[in-house]
Formats: sequence, C-alpha cells, structure tokens
Amino acid sequence: MEIPVRSISGGLDDPSLRAERCCLDCCLPDPCDAQCPEGFKKRARNILPRVQGTPGRRDLELRNELLRFMGDFSSWENSVNQTYLEAARGLVRAAHGEESPLVVDPFAGGGSIPLEALRLGCEAFASDLNPVACIVLATMLQHVLGKPSLPDDLRRIGAKIKKAAEQELSDFYPAELDGTKPIAYLWARTITCDSCGAEIPLVRSLWLSTKGRRKRALRFVVARRQGAPPDISITVFEPTKETDVAKGTVSRAKATCPCCQMTMPPERVKAQLREQHGGADVVFDSDGKRVSGARLLVTVRLDPSSVGRHYRVASEADYKPVFAAGLSLQKYPPTAIPNDPLPPWGTLGFRVQPYGMTQWNELLTQRQNRLIVSLQGLVRKYASDEPSIAFPLALIIDKLADKATSLCRWKATAEYMAG
Repeated sequence: MEIPVRSISGGLDDPSLRAERCCLDCCLPDPCDAQCPEGFKKRARNILPRVQGTPGRRDLELRNELLRFMGDFSSWENSVNQTYLEAARGLVRAAHGEESPLVVDPFAGGGSIPLEALRLGCEAFASDLNPVACIVLATMLQHVLGKPSLPDDLRRIGAKIKKAAEQELSDFYPAELDGTKPIAYLWARTITCDSCGAEIPLVRSLWLSTKGRRKRALRFVVARRQGAPPDISITVFEPTKETDVAKGTVSRAKATCPCCQMTMPPERVKAQLREQHGGADVVFDSDGKRVSGARLLVTVRLDPSSVGRHYRVASEADYKPVFAAGLSLQKYPPTAIPNDPLPPWGTLGFRVQPYGMTQWNELLTQRQNRLIVSLQGLVRKYASDEPSIAFPLALIIDKLADKATSLCRWKATAEYMAG
C-alpha cells in the first residue's frame, strides 16, 4: 500500500541518520501534509506518550514530536529498548494498517536498512551486485534476525570447533621447542636468476618491525661456492638506521638478484611463477626435503614472559609439518578442496592470473588449504542442522581465509598480517 503524501522527512538528506531512523522516516506520513490521514494523527498521539511527552494539538507539534522520537530511537541504547521498538512498530501500523509496507533496497550492501525495516514490522526486499554482500544479507535477514541466543550459541559451538581444530591440526602447526607459540609464518616465492643461477626470494621489503625500540629486519648473506650457483642465507638483525636495511628484491614486478644484482624483467618473473602455478607451495623430494618453490623465511612467535613479537630464522625442520600437511590433504576428495576456477582476469580486482594462479586453491599453500578443509568439516559436524549458526561460522572461515592466504602481507609498522 502506498500513502499519497510526503514522508515526515520532507525529503531531507541527512547522512548522520541511523538506519532505523531512515526506515521509520520513510514509512510515516507528515502530519503537516494536507492529505495526512486523521486516523494516523490520532493513533500517533496515543502512542508517543508511552516513550515521551504528550504531543500538542497542532500538526506542527505532532511532527516535531515524531522527529524527536526518531532521533531518540536512533540512539544505540533505545534501538534495543523494547518499549521504543513497540512504539515504532505501532506507528508503522498506524500509517499502513494491516498491510505492511515493502521496503526495497537494491544496493543493500551489509543490509542495515532492510534489517531495520524487518525490525519495524515491514516487509523487505534486498539485493546487491557483490556476492559477498549477498551472503551477508542472507545471514543477517534470514538467519540472525529474531535469534537472541545467537551470540551465546556461536561462542559455545565456536569453542568446540576451536578445540577440535587445535587437536586435528597440532601436527601441522607445532609449538616451538621452547614452548612459545607461533602466530605467523613469513614465506617468499622464489625464482632462479637467469645470470648466476641463484635462487631469489621474492620479497618487497626486508623490514619485520619498524616500531620504536623494537626494530627488526632481514639481511641476505651471500655465500659463493666454486662451480655452483651462489647460496643466499638469512639472518634477523636490529637496524639502528633505515639505511642499514637493504631494499627488497621485488619492485614493480621486476626482480633483482642479491648475488649478482641483475634485474629480471616482469615477463621472466611471471613466466617462472606460471610454471609453479603461482609459486605458493614448496616442492619436496620423495623424502620430504625441500628442493625448490616457496621458501620459509622466519616464524613469528609470542613469548608469554616477554613483550612483543619474536622472530626466528626458519630451519629445515620447519618444513616437516608443511610436508605432512600436503600428504594429509591427499586423503580428501578433490571436491573438498576449493579448486574452482577464479573469476575472469580483472573481475572484482583479480590480477593474479598472469602469475599462474587460476584456481582458488592456488591462492593458498597446501597447509592453508588443509586448515580450511578441516574447519569446513568441523562446521558441518557441529552446525550442519542449524543454518543460523552455520552461516555466521562460514563467514568467520571466510574472514580467516582472507588472513591466511599466500598473498597476505606482513605489516612491519604494526607487526600483524594484512589481508
């Protein structure tokens, strides 16, 4: 049903309005409009005293009281106040009768407007071009709304999944020998120098931490061997000034060899990475020894007895859990691994295809794929019969995947992973 009068907002565009005020704003007629139904005015004067003072007899006074109610209702405390909520729904019914108004938001994004429309007793239609937004909409509007126990349910089931995942994945993410907890593994893709044959770690920056008195950085140490390509080892040191830290090996898709200083053009870098399907994975021999591919530079760990992050140069032993994760992944059917093709080049910002990454699983290392597969299985086990729980948990896994791909960046200014 449509009301042939202007809304109470009078067409004003106030970006500071909360979503519930916007929805209510559009659903109520303006008492000062000549065509505003008298029945609405009468019922509004009976409803408003439940939460605020009695409106005056004049239409302008009623309009001001309605606007004041909307302003009060948009505050966080009152938005969950049952008395205010019932008053708002009563005003909507007073304006539209038994036929609930339909609120349409074709570019709904996260769904704040349709969500508030449903809370006010309206019908809502929401859509968006972004598939991620559509999943959020389905979660919020179909599964979350009207389930007050959801936060507690998520904590309860989430704790079970976390405990089960820690047990299932403990061999692939082992604790340090000194008992400290690893929180990140910093890797580098590698290519072979066309000039000297050295294996080049592709690193944009050698900084690990730029914080005050906790500055840390990587240093490449070149060892030259008779009759063999140079070998690059890695150390972690504390720089005293910025010039102590060398530039990274990658800039604008070009790679510079730390051994002979030859710069390889983007075409050669892309060609070698295409042969490795993006280069995120380690290439092992039959005994589990790394022979090429991605190189683990350092592990980042937390020590409860001290402040800040601690960095340890990776050793050969650190590759054993990675090799084990790859073997473990083979027991799952191909359909369990997210090996669907990526969107076409350029879609939603995808620019990785020229580097050999054409499937979703190629954005992740084998150990990361093993992590995602395990979490998916645990969500199905503990929440398959509860969509209101499974949907939010799936979004949590999605957020985790954003911070657990081979394309993540280490932010030296804050010492954490950026998606």
